[in-house]
Parts: sequence; C-alpha cells; structure tokens
Amino acid sequence: MQKIQPFRVMALLAEAKKLEAEGRSIVHLEVGEPDFITPEPIIEAGIEALKKGKTHYTPSAGKPALREAISQYYQDSFNVNVSANRILITPGASGALQLALNVLINPDDKVIMADPGYPCNRNFVYLLGGKVQAVDVDADTGFQITVESLKKHWRDDTRVLLLATPSNPTGTLIDRKEMKFILEFVEERNGMVIVDEIYQGLTYSGTGFTALEMSDNIFVINSFSKYFGMTGWRVGWIVVPDDYVSDVDKLAQNLYLAASTPSQEAALSAFKPESISDFK
Repeated sequence: MQKIQPFRVMALLAEAKKLEAEGRSIVHLEVGEPDFITPEPIIEAGIEALKKGKTHYTPSAGKPALREAISQYYQDSFNVNVSANRILITPGASGALQLALNVLINPDDKVIMADPGYPCNRNFVYLLGGKVQAVDVDADTGFQITVESLKKHWRDDTRVLLLATPSNPTGTLIDRKEMKFILEFVEERNGMVIVDEIYQGLTYSGTGFTALEMSDNIFVINSFSKYFGMTGWRVGWIVVPDDYVSDVDKLAQNLYLAASTPSQEAALSAFKPESISDFK
C-alpha cells in the first residue's frame, strides 16, 4: 500500500462537482469522459430493464446476448472474427485490466508500460507484487512504446507489455505496421501483450483498427464508457486467448461475481442502429 498513489483526478472531480453544486459553471477537463449524456435509446433500455425486474445476477462472464453483440460488432466494424466465448463482460475497463494482470502476473514479474500512461496501471501491478518497467515516451516515439524501445528494455523476467491506443493521456495512436512488429517481438520472447483500446473510435478520421486483427494470442480491453458515452454505468469487456477463458472466468467469479445486470441490458442496446448513429 505504501507504493500505491491516489488517483488524483478523482479528487479534482469531487472538488469540481462540489463547485457545481454551489452554482458555479465548470468545464470538466479533469476526467476522461464525454461531455454529453448517454444516448437516449440506451437510457430507455436501462429503465426498461429495471421495470421488468432484470436485477438478478448474470453469469460471471456476462450476459450471453451482450457477448454475442460485441462479437458481431468486431465483425461489422473491423471485419475480424472474435468468438463470443472469448469475450467477458466486466465492471468497467478497470475490472478488465485487473483480470488480465491477475491471470498473467506472479510476484516479481515485470510489466512494461509507457510513461506517461494511465496512473492506475502501475498500482494494479503493485497489488500483485509485480514490478513496473516504466518506459519514457516522448515526441520522438509518438508518445508510444516502439519495437526499438522494447529492444532496450525487455528483460528475461519481463512477462507483460501493456499498450494503449489511443493513448491515455497523450491521445496518440500505434499504427498497424508498428503494432504488428510489437506483437511479433513479444511473442518471440514468450511474453504477453495487453492492449487497452478503451478510447477506440475517438479519432479524427475513421474507427482505426483493433489489434485482434493481427493476433488471437493477446488480451484486448475495451469499454462502453468512452465511445458509447456510458462512463457511470460501469460496464466494459475483455477479449482473451482461448487458453485463458476458464481462468479469467474463475477470477471474475471470485473478484466481483458479475457486472451490473441493468447496465449490461442497457449496453446491449448500444449496438442498435438508432444508438450507433449518435456515435458516428
């Protein structure tokens, strides 16, 4: 616990909300969420779920229909076949990140991540007794980890590489060619890659790509929070390699039982044409 620092943005958010309650006009630049509310069809689906009594647990892996819908989303948006069996629904992307790291990290294993990066990532590693290899990134590297930087920092006890594209907080992207080289580099060294795609689609042109186009042997994390405007609903997902499905499901059963049922019902409606049109 001595190593774990507060996520200071949440203290700033609390202060900003307090000022709003006092009548001040606040422009929120402190926390990573859209400034618009959740699209109306999603809100209505959540209300309808509550009215119909859909308040009991789902399976730990999530509502089967939602897992299928996400699988279809990958097919429609990226022309990539991702089996619904490999998709698990989580309480936000933070829950997904914890599942991935918990199933991969033993004490003293090293995890490479960019600095600057999402502040909570290193704390997740500390909780598991792992060691953080923070790699400085700057304008010369596009504020991303590259194959060249991996060649300098990879060690025999490095277990995991954590990437984020688009990056939080720098907003930069890893292009297809570099992503392919990175995945090949790590696989050759028997490591694993976790790709944070939480801000996928929030780009100036097109929806970009998913690392799942290049490999099935990686962990990919995403969420309904950012692109779909559902931060407070706390529902995300993780795509895992086939060999890890059972273990990740077992962890989910123990760590949080299941993601919120009304939130899952609402998220299912995010893929309807009337909802998707709000995101284009």
